[in-house]
Amino acid sequence: MILSQNQIDNLIETVNSILERIYEEDASLVQKRGMERSLSFRFGLYFHELVNSEGLHIDLEYNKNGDEPKRIPQRPHGVVPDFLFHSRGNNEQNTLVIEFKGWWNNDSRENDVIKLTDFVHQEGEYKYGLGILIEFNRDNFTLETFLDYEPENNITR
Repeated sequence: MILSQNQIDNLIETVNSILERIYEEDASLVQKRGMERSLSFRFGLYFHELVNSEGLHIDLEYNKNGDEPKRIPQRPHGVVPDFLFHSRGNNEQNTLVIEFKGWWNNDSRENDVIKLTDFVHQEGEYKYGLGILIEFNRDNFTLETFLDYEPENNITR
């Protein structure tokens, strides 16, 4: 899915706003080790509050492509993305895919980068418009964005 620069900017602004809220209201989850699923849930809840999801779904740990497991070229046996903003049952409006990592997780980020790169690949099966790797640090967060195209320019009149 090709997003406009304005759509990308709005999504990133929304993600930043949600993460700031998590650090304000749910800091204890960030400080505790191994709370990635709880943080993912809070993120999804706040995302739902802020985004008009008409026709799209917010899913956590969703691994289906129709009735089959989601697979990517480098993970042919299946893959489970942490957060999806998408249309279920087809790949027509796959908008946003996110992977979360906590400061306590010493695993390589390489698997997340591979996953996000494959999900946003516009010649691939899923064609997500934007991928984001979110790292929860003790006192702040970092974002890395993934695109596989040049965003369309918006013309506002």
